Amino acid sequence: MPNLRTTLLAAAALAVTTVALSSAASGAAGKPKYYFKISNIECQDVKVIPLAKELLEKEVATRPEFTMDLGAANSEEAQIAEIRKQGMQGFQVSLRIKSLRQEIKPPAPGHRDRQMSIDVKLGIFGHTLPGNKLLFTGDGDAALLGEFSERLKDKEEERFLRTALASAIKQAVSTAVAKLTTTKLEDKGPHKGKAKSAQAKP
Repeated sequence: MPNLRTTLLAAAALAVTTVALSSAASGAAGKPKYYFKISNIECQDVKVIPLAKELLEKEVATRPEFTMDLGAANSEEAQIAEIRKQGMQGFQVSLRIKSLRQEIKPPAPGHRDRQMSIDVKLGIFGHTLPGNKLLFTGDGDAALLGEFSERLKDKEEERFLRTALASAIKQAVSTAVAKLTTTKLEDKGPHKGKAKSAQAKP
């Protein structure tokens, strides 16, 4: 194995978001509340699309409040019926890779191996199923910099890309789900009523 020194940079808000989501997930009864149907992956480099889809599916699968499995319900009509039967809310989820930059840089001072840099920015979009109404979005970004062996350049490029994409997707999904949870809480409305009453006082 090559001697790698890697630095992964992501938004600091991710840690706070993850804690909030973990608390929300732990309060769930174990039965999925949301159905996520991954409908579209966009990237200027089409070779990246299968990997991005794989990583998005893996990230969603780690969250017990979501499911991507509706059994034998293959048509959209059957999926909608099954979603309602199970009391879930359905979403068509798409992923757009806004920018993906890969660069080979000179060795760091005092080192022989060149460095590989990968920077990715992407967004998640969730539309209601049925209805096709945009309900939540989430942005993610990550940058990876590390030494690599010229002999293993292709493998290391794939590994760096996978690591950066996975980090950005995790951040985007976490942000999107936090917005979804917040929207649900705000839609319940008790605080809104209190706020209006307070404003009405002379």
